[in-house]
Amino acid sequence: MIKITNLPEEKRNAVLFFSMNFIMYACFAVFWPYMSAHYANLGIDTGRIGILASITSVATILVLPIWSRISDKTGNRRGVIMIVLLGSCLSILLLLVSKSFWSLFFTLSLLMCFHVCIIPLSDAVVISYLSQTDIKFSKIRIGGTIGFALMMLFSGYIFEYNSSINFIMASGFFFILFLCARKIPQVEVEKKEKKKTDLRRLFKNKKVIFILFIAFVVQVAQGFYFVFLGVHIQGLGFTGREIGTANLISVLFEIPIILIIDRILKRFSVVAVTIFCAFIVALRMLLLFMATDMVLVYVSVLGNGISFIGMYYSCATFINKEMESDLKSTGQSMLALAQMGLGSIVGNMLGGYISLHAGTHSAFFYYGAGLAIISTICMITCIIFKIYRKNMLKRG
Repeated sequence: MIKITNLPEEKRNAVLFFSMNFIMYACFAVFWPYMSAHYANLGIDTGRIGILASITSVATILVLPIWSRISDKTGNRRGVIMIVLLGSCLSILLLLVSKSFWSLFFTLSLLMCFHVCIIPLSDAVVISYLSQTDIKFSKIRIGGTIGFALMMLFSGYIFEYNSSINFIMASGFFFILFLCARKIPQVEVEKKEKKKTDLRRLFKNKKVIFILFIAFVVQVAQGFYFVFLGVHIQGLGFTGREIGTANLISVLFEIPIILIIDRILKRFSVVAVTIFCAFIVALRMLLLFMATDMVLVYVSVLGNGISFIGMYYSCATFINKEMESDLKSTGQSMLALAQMGLGSIVGNMLGGYISLHAGTHSAFFYYGAGLAIISTICMITCIIFKIYRKNMLKRG
């Protein structure tokens, strides 16, 4: 692969990517942590909250592959990102007038047709570009963590004052990102001979299949966590301020993980890191089950840096490394399908049902225990397979 040698251009683009990550995650912080609380304040029950949360996942499955293939086939990844940012900017304003379940359902359906594509498409561009330089993706991604953390200092208070302001601010952030996206460099897509099916090329590596599976399983629990944490905190008798504080603590502990994640991945395999992250997620679920005040909630969110960033960064960089250049966006979209798509659908729908009949409190126990069992099975399977391979090599 040819390395980029224009250092001023390389540094300029790195600053652009860092800034866009900062703004992007600040945008997410201003409204996403409060969506379930917003639904609850409108009188939507937990069962229907689960349905609304699953719209994101359905859109990820149905819409994201379309945008990703357009991005890969045309090679105009910058143009596609600009479209989804502008669409998000306009459609999120409809939340200002959506007060009933069905109005929220249709508004979120429209919003998610654009919004779910932002991270996978932008990550595909950034990681592909950085792979031609000596700049690590972790140095860019930390901008998102800082942006999220800073916005969490204020967003909880804004939500308590007037939640409509959160959505207006998010729209403004999306528009700023749209303006920034015009400066994104086009990464050349290497032309390949036409293959029978892209999926065969995508899944030719067995590790890819395992990574997608473990990403799916973890997201079933983690998707429920992200959607229902706000409801759980309100159920403990607290408000949007505590929701904001919990998310602030959560994202602050991402920073040390981002700073060392590349060294961790050099020492340990992606498979080992993702299984470890799965155990951390299970522990976090069980801590929330035991929580009767904010102390254990805060202890639980401390593990977000390991479980979320560890899983996300490991999977995203691994997929990019394994995929051919004309499948970069498709590879990232398949990861998003496993996580934000299928994993979140199962997590949100099942979690909403359990919460409705047994309570959100009990749902955290079921998810924690279930994920711990599956993670143990995956770990034992990998150990057995590793021993088997060693024995085969000795015999060979």
